[in-house]
Amino acid sequence: KFTKVNKVSLKIGELSGVMPESLNFAFKSCIMDKMLEGSTLEIEKVKAVAECSDCMQEFPIDHFNKLCPRCNKFSSNIISGYELYINTIEGD
Repeated sequence: KFTKVNKVSLKIGELSGVMPESLNFAFKSCIMDKMLEGSTLEIEKVKAVAECSDCMQEFPIDHFNKLCPRCNKFSSNIISGYELYINTIEGD
């Protein structure tokens, strides 16, 4: 059981709709609590990637473009980019 949190690490996907700046602002408000006082927030951005169901090519995507660069087919097989979770918590 932690008595003090030293670091919180998050993973945030490019397509999650979450603004890291807003999370940093909110976290600074939370670290006034004794358990979080002095802790840091680490945000790892996760690239948005899809895989084509036809040619199995993996490729970067964004909100508006999910077309395979190899065969030009639309891909709904999203591998990463929508993540939003706590990866690790370090403490004493």
